[in-house]
Amino acid sequence: MAWHLSILVMVTTCLILFSIGEQSSQSELLQQLRKQLEYPRQLDAWGSPSSDPCYTKPTAVLAVTCEGNAIRELKIIGDRITKPPKFSGFSVPNVTLSEAFVLDSFVTTLTRLTTLRVAILVSLGLWGPLPDKIHRLSSLEVLDLSSNFLYGSIPPKLSVMSKLHTMTLDGNYFNESVPDWLDLFSNLTVLRLQSNQLKGSIPASIGKAAMLTELALAGNSISGDVPNLGSLNKLEMLDLRDNELDGELPEMPTSVVTILLSKNSLK
Repeated sequence: MAWHLSILVMVTTCLILFSIGEQSSQSELLQQLRKQLEYPRQLDAWGSPSSDPCYTKPTAVLAVTCEGNAIRELKIIGDRITKPPKFSGFSVPNVTLSEAFVLDSFVTTLTRLTTLRVAILVSLGLWGPLPDKIHRLSSLEVLDLSSNFLYGSIPPKLSVMSKLHTMTLDGNYFNESVPDWLDLFSNLTVLRLQSNQLKGSIPASIGKAAMLTELALAGNSISGDVPNLGSLNKLEMLDLRDNELDGELPEMPTSVVTILLSKNSLK
């Protein structure tokens, strides 16, 4: 009997220590992100050595939601909103994060928060090409990296994120074509790629992204015809303003409530 009791005590102790260690590890990752973001004032609440980000009072610019020891939501809204007249892909003093910032390292740290469902990292001065490895956030449902300085192409491996339903990349500098693999998403309902530098045509494959309810591509340099979107029977909002689209507008699904097309050359 005493032997069984000893085993029970040992197992219980190990579980408690594991739980404490896991919680500490998650908090350490958040502190590492704070350092990589170069200590923005929005994260001053994490400055105390005894502070636990999971118990930080949520505000309009900062929220961390935890379930037990698992971090489910991370929202940080920065104040780096200035956009230079021309961005060449390098650090801009007092606008982006410094030359020492490495986006690949930041994303590596972020992907270690394996239970994350919501990642909202807006106006933080992040700069560089978005690494493919962000797809390792396999539990992610909402990704918002708007108003930063991300450029290059949108990583194709994002399409393997089967739980992702909202992707917002507005106000960056992505300068390749609109992705032609959006139909590979199984649950994507909201896609916002506004105010980037996307070029080329809208791929026909976007008409197969059957779950889309909102598609916003305004403020780019997208040209050519609008492809057939008739099979998007859940689409409610389409925003294609301020591009270089021409040709005739195809038939739209009957579900659409709002269509915005100004500043194009449509017939």
